[in-house]
Amino acid sequence: MILSTKNKIIILSLLILSFLTITFLVANKNAFVINLDNTVKTFVENHQSPFVSNLMLSVTKTLDPYEALVIFAIFGLFLILKNKKYFYAFTIATSLGIVLTETIKYTVQRVRPNSLLLMEQGFSFPSAHATIAMVFIFSSIFLLVPLMKKGLIKNVFLLVSSIIFLLVIFSRIYLSVHFTSDVVAGMILGSISFLFAEMICCYKKENVL
Repeated sequence: MILSTKNKIIILSLLILSFLTITFLVANKNAFVINLDNTVKTFVENHQSPFVSNLMLSVTKTLDPYEALVIFAIFGLFLILKNKKYFYAFTIATSLGIVLTETIKYTVQRVRPNSLLLMEQGFSFPSAHATIAMVFIFSSIFLLVPLMKKGLIKNVFLLVSSIIFLLVIFSRIYLSVHFTSDVVAGMILGSISFLFAEMICCYKKENVL
């Protein structure tokens, strides 16, 4: 899907506006957001099962710091050998996602929900796992896959990577280590980080989106 620079700017602006809106509502403890978060949390906890819980515990570790660094290194090595501009876009998007997430966490200082399945440290909003997962999903689709030659490999890689990273996002809600609004905000922030980096590094000659 090819978008003009103008359309990318419009989408980026809408994403930023959406993120700022959610951040404002969360920071001001909006009743609707709190009720929605608690409703989803209660629903999920009432439908947990041992099998799914063990699966989510395994999946969520995919984007723990060390594991995420390994994935970054693998993706980065492939990109730097194939297309340096794509590598720069991927690196900037990932770095921007991490920096923004940590900065906003300490600005909003939202306390994490109580979880009986997994203990996590630090503040809750936004979800760093969701942010980086979105960066990796978009990087897989728009940076890595276009550089792969064989159709079967491309399809398998895209399917597997998309499923894994989407499960990571869902796992944060399932395990009650993040509220739904944390995860939604993280997904938006990851999208912002990727689109901004892609616009900077792939302007005109290599419009990926």
